Amino acid sequence: MRARRARVIASLALLGCLAAGAVAAAADDDRSTAEALLRETEASPKAAVAKELIARSRAALERATRLRSAGDEAHARLADRAARTWAEAARDVTRAAVVEESAAAARRAAADAGTIADRERALLEEAIAQSGRLRAQIEALERESKEQPARTSTAASAATTKPAKDRAPARGNAPSAADGGVR
Repeated sequence: MRARRARVIASLALLGCLAAGAVAAAADDDRSTAEALLRETEASPKAAVAKELIARSRAALERATRLRSAGDEAHARLADRAARTWAEAARDVTRAAVVEESAAAARRAAADAGTIADRERALLEEAIAQSGRLRAQIEALERESKEQPARTSTAASAATTKPAKDRAPARGNAPSAADGGVR
């Protein structure tokens, strides 16, 4: 029975050491993750919008270092976790700023495209109207030309339009008996 009890105690001690190692690794994981996130965020072109969050994360990391040096590992892990949370928030804010900027650029481009489309539509409608007016003018000219006979010369057209009685004799000809011989 004593041997059995000794094995249980040894097993519990081993599990305790492993749990402490896992907690320490998790603390190191929070700290290293926070530091990596801070490097990424500070390298961002929009790091200025997350300046306060970065400062809070750095302060939490420093606090964790002071707590570890004082031997308070439990509170140091909490400070590392807080630093990681602030660093994640800073990263998210910088990403949001980049996305907002690209969305604003997309909105401006869409508005410009809409303006250009409206202008092009107006030009197209104007061209269609002008084309319609030109077609109407061409059709009117074609109708006029079909209604009137073709004329080959101005003299022939003048001769066909005046009645024969009203025509004057040609110059240089002698008066005929039908004219009464008088000129």
